[in-house]
Amino acid sequence: MDTLKLLAMYWSIMLACYFIASRLRHRAESFGFLNRILTFFIVALVFIMGLQMGADEEVTSSLGTIGLQAVLMTAAAVGGSMLFVFLGRKIFGLSRQGVPVSVSDEAVSSEPDAAAEQKNSNSDLIMTLLILAFVAIGMGCGYFAVPKVFAGNMDLFETICSKSLVIGLSTLLGIIGFNMGLTGDMAKHLRGVGLSVIVIPLLAVAGSLTGGAVYGMISDLSVREGIAISAGFGWYTLAPGLITEAGYNVAGAISFLHNVMRETLGIIGIPMLARYIGYLEATAVPGVAAMDVCLPIVERSTRPEVVVYSFVTGLLMCISVPLIVPLMVGM
Repeated sequence: MDTLKLLAMYWSIMLACYFIASRLRHRAESFGFLNRILTFFIVALVFIMGLQMGADEEVTSSLGTIGLQAVLMTAAAVGGSMLFVFLGRKIFGLSRQGVPVSVSDEAVSSEPDAAAEQKNSNSDLIMTLLILAFVAIGMGCGYFAVPKVFAGNMDLFETICSKSLVIGLSTLLGIIGFNMGLTGDMAKHLRGVGLSVIVIPLLAVAGSLTGGAVYGMISDLSVREGIAISAGFGWYTLAPGLITEAGYNVAGAISFLHNVMRETLGIIGIPMLARYIGYLEATAVPGVAAMDVCLPIVERSTRPEVVVYSFVTGLLMCISVPLIVPLMVGM
């Protein structure tokens, strides 16, 4: 199933669950258990992704040779995206929670006391550590156990993982849609931000490309290579292949590891980045994964309406990869 069909299916599930939940708002208190189920599936999902990364020889073999350049590129691209989103948020007069300051001030006045705030902070930290732990455990199992268990049959392993991810994401996005339908306040908040729903994601794209260009200027790479790598936006199954096919082998290897790092950073870092930097800035971190894999984490760590920013950011980045990368490497 290709990417567009998967996205159509995911969002059909979300909308269907939103519609169902909108008819059950009078019983919203009966569905408190959904957050625990959401957390379980997030952990299971990142574990499966860790398995895939650990079992992928391209990932593990690249860590020692081009790791430093990939780390620096990731810092430049992600930092550029977050900086541009921060500036855009200020221009539109949005708070760290991604809503107009007037709405934010009203919300702040009704926030819980300091003890509750500390509890929320601890919850975010626990969630981040939980995600990090299960990514690491998954990678360890993928590196040491998967090649033995699936010796000579790695295609079966990939098939199982792919189907498990689709099932897990479908469940997670269904829960997200259901939760949004229960609250029913997304439309109200989105009316208040308007054009920023498009402009902020565009700035996230521009910031990443700028970061890649800057890194290209100060490294052994060319500016075109730097932009091409940063234009991968976490899509490690497409961008590295395009770059390598054009004859840029070193840049292709850096691109692969950088894109893996970017998606992983999003999965691990969104809870803490959202809390201490900003909700919208956090959606710029994972790249293409902002519209699927990381949506549940965004919903869990921010506000329901921020999910729309996350989806649009991921979608724009997804569209940009096959356009910008070939343009930069002259394909």
